[in-house]
Amino acid sequence: MLRVPKVFYADRRSSGAAADAAITDHATRMLRRVARDLRLRLQDHEIVSEPARRGRGCRVTLRTPAVMLEVADTPTRQMVAVSFRTRRGRSDMSGGGENAVPLDQLSSAEGYKVLLGGLRLAGGLDAEQR
Repeated sequence: MLRVPKVFYADRRSSGAAADAAITDHATRMLRRVARDLRLRLQDHEIVSEPARRGRGCRVTLRTPAVMLEVADTPTRQMVAVSFRTRRGRSDMSGGGENAVPLDQLSSAEGYKVLLGGLRLAGGLDAEQR
């Protein structure tokens, strides 16, 4: 179970640089926790943060060779979006279709376990790595 910060639920249409920094910080911590819970080694994943630009919010991504988990914010959304998709190697940035993850799912223990199971399945993680 993850504790989803209140800033993820806040209306993003009137936010500023401080809110973007807070979202980036919380999203990075959250993705580190997911990587730790998936028992990914440091060389098997990377967490990449893209700062906000005009008309586009910040984005933080957990990348493995087989799957990407992304926390994205845009000024037009009313809350932060979490999604994951498969990929074919480290150079594939588009991957498959995005699978949205509701924030309420992350805050419940059962929902978080289901997310981790889905990421393990999509990422092809063996029982030995768990």
